[in-house]
Amino acid sequence: MADSPIRRTRREFLTSASLGAAVLLMPVPAVAQRPKMIYWCYQFLKESDDARANFAREWAKKNNVDLQLTMVPLKEFLPKITAAIEAKATPDIVESNAVELRGRGQLLDVTDIYRKLEKTYGGWVGNAHKFMLEPEGRVHHILYGFQGFMLIARDDLLREAGFKSPPATWAEMLEQAKKAQRPPRVYGLGIPVSNQTDSQVWEDMMKSYGARLADEAGKRVVLGDHKREVWEFLDFFTEVWKAGVLPPGVATWDNTMNNSTYQSGKAVFILNPVTLSLWLEQNNPELLAKTAHYTYPRGPKAHIHPVTFGSRSILKYTKVPELARQFLWDSMEPGKMDRELSVSQWGPVLKAYLDFDVWKKKPFMKGLVDMSLRAEPQGWPDVFNDAWREQFTNTTISRMLQRLVIDSWPRDKAFAEALDVLNRIYAKYA
Repeated sequence: MADSPIRRTRREFLTSASLGAAVLLMPVPAVAQRPKMIYWCYQFLKESDDARANFAREWAKKNNVDLQLTMVPLKEFLPKITAAIEAKATPDIVESNAVELRGRGQLLDVTDIYRKLEKTYGGWVGNAHKFMLEPEGRVHHILYGFQGFMLIARDDLLREAGFKSPPATWAEMLEQAKKAQRPPRVYGLGIPVSNQTDSQVWEDMMKSYGARLADEAGKRVVLGDHKREVWEFLDFFTEVWKAGVLPPGVATWDNTMNNSTYQSGKAVFILNPVTLSLWLEQNNPELLAKTAHYTYPRGPKAHIHPVTFGSRSILKYTKVPELARQFLWDSMEPGKMDRELSVSQWGPVLKAYLDFDVWKKKPFMKGLVDMSLRAEPQGWPDVFNDAWREQFTNTTISRMLQRLVIDSWPRDKAFAEALDVLNRIYAKYA
């Protein structure tokens, strides 16, 4: 037997309807959104790039983070980040141009991460602290690897030319290059003389002749006091230019041309990081077997062999500062770095990294440890500061050389222009 319908009064109906409407009008709790983090990764060597990018993706998945990762080639980074700053749409973490961004006041202070890493992992290797610690003791970027140019040579061609040992001086390098080359198929020196930063290896050579750009404080330009040393270097450079050991077009090379010239077997010597050899390992092991890796030769007055670096920094506009700081910390964990350094061009920056197997397994990687322990910061004996970095990016010394051999300027005019550029740059930071 069916139940009789329940009769409701008009007052009861209105009260029930009112309560139902109130329930509908109550705010529904928002579903928690995943934090979003934007990461710009330095792009150069695929295996190394993939290792860092894969870690970032795994980290984001583990920490429930919405990661937006962009691979940015070094030569595109400054224009891209400048536009992002102007548009107020910057990434949270970047891997390039930390010194320039620090000079522009764009980075968060990460001194506490620097100190914690130092304490936890046995201290920093070599001169790593000189790249990060500012005069007042603050830190705005965290190094994850050293990278330095080495003298990379075709040992087979040098032996055929009668040379049993690497050149001890730059002058010896030129002599070996002249005798071992076979133009137009193989040229002696694959070194650019262009408006790209790889051309600034000529600055290192010039300093090995006894010159320097600025005083001990890195404030006042003193190159004018070293005119005799600069002239001796220019004599050497002019001899190189006239010897026919440089391939055609070096005045317009970009930073990839020294690599591709060697990779195609067209150079006896180049100055380049071991990225070249990592590429050869995967793509041309036969050429790698003919390739040797040496420290820089000496000049008449000094042995100059600087190192560069890879680092991460946090843009001050980030909306997830603590999350970004956690990523910087996690990205330096030794187990992760062991895997990464085994496929990259980077030397160790923390002492906990010194026992990794990669330094023992690959002969061409052994030099990275010694380089990391001994080499001076890029720019040495000048102070590695914002002024030096700007003139380096400006390729000041290479431009002076171009004036001599491309524009046929007299030495005094080319030298005076270089001095003027240096004085204007350093005055901005005095």
